[in-house]
Amino acid sequence: MGLLALGLAVSIGLALCLGAVRYTPLEVVSEGLRGLGLAASPALDEAHAIILGEIRLPRVALAALLGGALALTGVLLQTVFQNPMADASLLGVGSGAALGAVIAVKLGWSFDVFLALPAAAFVGALGASLVVYMVAENMRSSSLTSLILTGLAVSAFLSGVTSIVLIASEEFRVRAVFFWLAGGLEGRGFIHLGIACAIVIPACLAAAALHRPLDLLLLGETEARALGLNVPRMRLVLLALAALLSGATTSIAGSVPFVGLMAPHAMRGLVGPRASRLLPAAFLAGAILVVLSDLAARAISDRYDLPLGAITSLSGAPYLIHILRRTERA
Repeated sequence: MGLLALGLAVSIGLALCLGAVRYTPLEVVSEGLRGLGLAASPALDEAHAIILGEIRLPRVALAALLGGALALTGVLLQTVFQNPMADASLLGVGSGAALGAVIAVKLGWSFDVFLALPAAAFVGALGASLVVYMVAENMRSSSLTSLILTGLAVSAFLSGVTSIVLIASEEFRVRAVFFWLAGGLEGRGFIHLGIACAIVIPACLAAAALHRPLDLLLLGETEARALGLNVPRMRLVLLALAALLSGATTSIAGSVPFVGLMAPHAMRGLVGPRASRLLPAAFLAGAILVVLSDLAARAISDRYDLPLGAITSLSGAPYLIHILRRTERA
């Protein structure tokens, strides 16, 4: 945990220093002390101070928070489904958020109403999760199997509706939503950080408080029931938390795949499967991953920001292939 915390601190420091405008570590520390009222003389001119304090700082903090939230989502879903390959896509969250965002752009809400785009995406993400669970609960087959198949079906359906709405939209509206669909934190500021904190931090604390039921679910449904756990109710609570976390992250940053798969899977081999250790370790690892990915997204090119989702996919796809090959050999 200490190494992970140190790694996150170093990652945040690098993300603050590097970019189109570069700062030395001394300048970052001096400006931070001045912001806390511990230093009188400014270390930077006004323009560079604004870039660091008003643009880069909230973006880096948001990357760390959302990365941790995505990793916790992966832990929750992998425990519920008892499958280390489970991800938020099983709930149709990404497709629901995409449809909500596209509808907001199509109807012009994103241009006329402040924060209409992330709000519509959040509603779409939670709505998709609710539909998946309600449909699965009305089926007679195994609950886990129903959830997985229903999630894939709902995700495919919503993706088809999104494509139809995009084709029927004007070109400038399609361009407005394209970068959001590809994932990214460009233009995100303290207002987005505040919204994310209000949703993500309570959900993360609630997940941490449920570490004992999570450990019981690892034993299997029959064993958990025998030990007094109300498995259907707990599964619903965990799915609601996962939908809340992934819906919040998707509504703010767009599609950022593989974080919820890579971080928990890597940490499980280091700290073990117990939730009391895995949850904080995965949170820190996910935060590091997204902070460094966002740094790469804006540092690779000095002309424009690359999609954050593309960066995580470039690292996540080889990692997934590595997991599959190692599983086959085992």
